[in-house]
Amino acid sequence: VDAPGFVALTQDPKFQLYTDRSLIKDYYSDDDKDTDAQQDNNKKSGKAATAAATTNAFQNYFAERILTHEAGATALARYAVSKSQSGNNNNNNNPTLVVAVAPVADVRYLGGINGRLPRVANALWKTTAQPSLPGDASSSQSSSIFNENAVTTILLNPTAAGTLSTTRFLRLEIGTGPETLAYQTKVADYLWFSSSPKVNLIPRLMN
Repeated sequence: VDAPGFVALTQDPKFQLYTDRSLIKDYYSDDDKDTDAQQDNNKKSGKAATAAATTNAFQNYFAERILTHEAGATALARYAVSKSQSGNNNNNNNPTLVVAVAPVADVRYLGGINGRLPRVANALWKTTAQPSLPGDASSSQSSSIFNENAVTTILLNPTAAGTLSTTRFLRLEIGTGPETLAYQTKVADYLWFSSSPKVNLIPRLMN
């Protein structure tokens, strides 16, 4: 739907931070679960072959993840845009509420399906919105009505491990160093617990 935006996203420093601090972490987590036999085979196969296989496996994993996220965002955007442009909402720039349930790994730190959704939805809106009449106050906004505030991310019963924390506390953001502070991203908009969480799970109140 938005090929230029899909390609450009990989060059965005904020997305690169998300990739480094969240997306690829699951790949290494799965890689650490190799059995002893698999690890022995890797050693016997030679360093060059192992390095090549590892590189290919990582590239395949990365491609699969970003395509999955783009496909998920596209499916949600198609539904939201089609409903927003039909019925009582036609040409009112009034997006339809859509609720989606996804794995934590696909939405944490706002760089997965949820992070792609506004861009894809705007691309669809531009190609499907009906032309506005001259002087229509909504005409200047009809091509870009979805922004980051259009998507709300709620983590249900998050865990320290699920937020990629190395401590018993939840990790609430990425990008806390001086070089990445400009791209700092929260783990989600809200944290929702079925029951009161342990006091030592949340290091501080979120803004």
